[in-house]
Formats: sequence, C-alpha cells, structure tokens
Amino acid sequence: MVEFCKSKGIVVTAYSPLGSPQRPWVKETDPSVMDDPIVVEIANRYKKSPAQVLIRFAVERGIVVIPKSVTPSRIQANFESMNFELKPEDVRLLLNLNKNYRGCALEWIFDHKDHPFAVTS
Repeated sequence: MVEFCKSKGIVVTAYSPLGSPQRPWVKETDPSVMDDPIVVEIANRYKKSPAQVLIRFAVERGIVVIPKSVTPSRIQANFESMNFELKPEDVRLLLNLNKNYRGCALEWIFDHKDHPFAVTS
C-alpha cells in the first residue's frame, strides 16, 4: 500500500506507529510490536528503544510518523530516533514482521461505505 500511495503522490501517515499498547480495546492476545523479539533485538544492537527503532523504520520508508506522548522524556526520545540509520538488513527484518493485524481497524464503523478496510464483492 505504501508503494502504491507513493506512486500516486499520496503521503502516508502512520496512525499508532507504536501499536497503541494502552488503547482501551486492547486484548491480551493482540500482538505487541514493541515487545516483538526482533524489534527488541534490533533496538539492543543500536542501543535504542524499540519505539525509536519503529519510528526510525517508518521515517526511512518515507512515512510521516506522529507518535503520541505527553511525557517530556518520551518526546525527547522520539526525536532521538532521527540520530541513527537502520542497516538494510534490519529494515528487511522489520518489513517481514507483518502479522496482517490492525490494532485500530475501526470495527464500530465497518458497515460504512467509506470504511478503509471494507471488503467489497
């Protein structure tokens, strides 16, 4: 989808780029991207947090990232994701993490004609 949007001049924005682990409807069985062993391993290699790695990953893909935070130390840490680059092999590892999961799929409006993930027959 990202490449298609880029080919059409559409800017993609990451909504909940860190997985919104505190969202009210989270289930215990939902995947946690910041706890994913591959994300944690990459973060440890760079001496960064998983959040910094995920923000950097999106930025390097040309995606606008707006992580939510009200905590000054986390806001500062988010900015520090701009002071390193991921190696191509780490980008490939992160690209392969797709779990075909949407944490904010807007189920409560699924029947709306303009729902972004609606399936048409």
